[in-house]
Amino acid sequence: MKLATFNMESFGADRHDPDALKPRIEALRPRILELDADILCLQEVNAQKRRRAPKREFQALELLLDDTPYKTFHRATSDRPSGKGPGDRHNLVILSRYPIKRAESLYQSHAHVPLWQSKTAEPVWSGPQAVLFDRPVLKTEIDIGTDRPLHLFGVHLRAPVAAMIPGGKLPDRSWKNISTWAEGYQLSVLKQTAQALELRLAAEALFDADEEAQIVMAGDFNATGETGTLRLLRADPEDTGSPDFANRRLFQLDASLPPERRQTVIHRGKGQALDHILASASMHSKAVDFKVFNYGLPDEVYDAHGGDYAGSYHAGMRAEFRI
Repeated sequence: MKLATFNMESFGADRHDPDALKPRIEALRPRILELDADILCLQEVNAQKRRRAPKREFQALELLLDDTPYKTFHRATSDRPSGKGPGDRHNLVILSRYPIKRAESLYQSHAHVPLWQSKTAEPVWSGPQAVLFDRPVLKTEIDIGTDRPLHLFGVHLRAPVAAMIPGGKLPDRSWKNISTWAEGYQLSVLKQTAQALELRLAAEALFDADEEAQIVMAGDFNATGETGTLRLLRADPEDTGSPDFANRRLFQLDASLPPERRQTVIHRGKGQALDHILASASMHSKAVDFKVFNYGLPDEVYDAHGGDYAGSYHAGMRAEFRI
């Protein structure tokens, strides 16, 4: 079984325009085809608004999947918390050759909503406010033909870029001062780790029901393996301090590659591994191959091609399991 993940880099405009979409399809379709996946996790898939339609639809994605094996795959997509279907931007999609038995968009389903208060906001906040997720985690249960189902989480965590602070920016969109920027950055990190906690507690619920649960988390974590976000998710025995929890650790499969081969984004000349596939012990023992498709990956800052680059600045990655 080949399981892959790929960030599509904000694929699809607000209104469906097949002609305008051609360059992106020509650039991205070969990328998803070379992944040759049985299960494909996609991030940043935009949904289009069709006149009089009650919900947004994935018209751009449908066009991309034409003439590919993925066209007939089972599909799960993330929903807004209102239950009104996908959002306009950055939706999660899972395509599977195997039947998807359940799908759920997780916001604050397991962890309590964190409260946070800005000191620099204008107007001044009267007290702490709830920190809500910008986007959900897509949780699925897939029948892969084994005694236990595969619990697959499609992931796109918040980027560590300063979040908006009310009144914190000048008309030209630059920050008023470092204090406000620093608060915005701290808030973005809080949002990322809150999402990671939600993910970890969702995995714990599965382990509580079955210590041998088959769990995989795949997607854009916007964090490298050395960060607290990945350490929280992996729960390595070295961090938890207890060998009793060893069966509940998640293995970072891309860590099996040397650093230069697992880079999924190049930023200002520096390669980083921001996309990952994490697996429970029961799936880690079945992993037989891992590959990152990062050949010819452009620099998202220096090689922007005048803003008309049609591909993605993320590399796809694929894990293969013997099931």
